[in-house]
Amino acid sequence: MLTSKKRLSLSFAMVLVFSMMLTTAHAEKTYKFTMQNMFSLNHPATLAMNKFAADVKKKSNGRIKIMVLPSGALVKGPSIFESVSMGSIDMGTTCSCYHSGILPAAATAFALPGDPRGVDEIIDFIYKDDVNTFFHDIYATQNVFYGAPLVMDGYTIVSKKPITCWEDLKKMKVRASGTIAKTLRKLNIPTVFIPFSEIYVALSRGTIDAEISGNHTESYLGKTYEVAKYQTVPYISGAQNCEVIANMDRVNELPADLRLIFETALKDSAMNMVKAFNEENKEVMNKMTASGAQFIKLPDDVMQRWTKTSIKMWDEELTQDTLSAEYIALVKKDLKDRGYEL
Repeated sequence: MLTSKKRLSLSFAMVLVFSMMLTTAHAEKTYKFTMQNMFSLNHPATLAMNKFAADVKKKSNGRIKIMVLPSGALVKGPSIFESVSMGSIDMGTTCSCYHSGILPAAATAFALPGDPRGVDEIIDFIYKDDVNTFFHDIYATQNVFYGAPLVMDGYTIVSKKPITCWEDLKKMKVRASGTIAKTLRKLNIPTVFIPFSEIYVALSRGTIDAEISGNHTESYLGKTYEVAKYQTVPYISGAQNCEVIANMDRVNELPADLRLIFETALKDSAMNMVKAFNEENKEVMNKMTASGAQFIKLPDDVMQRWTKTSIKMWDEELTQDTLSAEYIALVKKDLKDRGYEL
């Protein structure tokens, strides 16, 4: 017959064993995420996301598993942000211009016209403490975790005739959208909107004479250089700020050690994206040149007028939204710190 002391010792041992079992079970729990990617299979962002998923799985010893779905598998690009916010999908890649109706400041940050900074400077800017906190805070209001920026080169002008000044565009039917279109209108250049997927056909048929929708690599991927061989340099906008996002509730489920692995891998993916895109851009520019494309350098005075007009547009149009005004203030401070003249 067990004494009270022995029964107490046995009970304690059972509690200890049960506690250890719970701890082990928690430590071995697998966290699965489904990511809806919006980019094409051959896009540098897709390569970066596939590497991100592989890195997270390896560094977490299989405790975090991310399934990267091809473009359109569950939802289309414009719906990814809202789907992640509601928890319909766990993660996604998207571009901030798609959720302008939900977060106007996010759209303000996308390919800001006249921003003279390149990709390396902009990703450095985004990872500054105050700017990174800004993005995390505004996305958190929508139950979205701002994972990492996917920064690409800004916008070029693709045209059927060479462009050397803004007056040249006044003679053309120009496809543009968003803040780029607003800036062009301040230069008295009318614009038309055509969905991205229809640009190639519109150029080939003469429905439009020029289009502004992406960088040189995107022109190559979309094959617009086949029907409009001229492209301007330098870019007329700052970098395109696309991003990896996740549902906040799902991210908060991760224990501290896995959260660190997850966030570190996300930042690594941002840097991998920049590296992959830079390499791709040099290669495709050579390929387009070999196919007859020409890169037209806009004169300094033309770019100075564009920058001046763009900043006027920032102040008159974008700062009407409080958070957009806060973002523009961060941009101006960074430009000043880097020695740019506004």
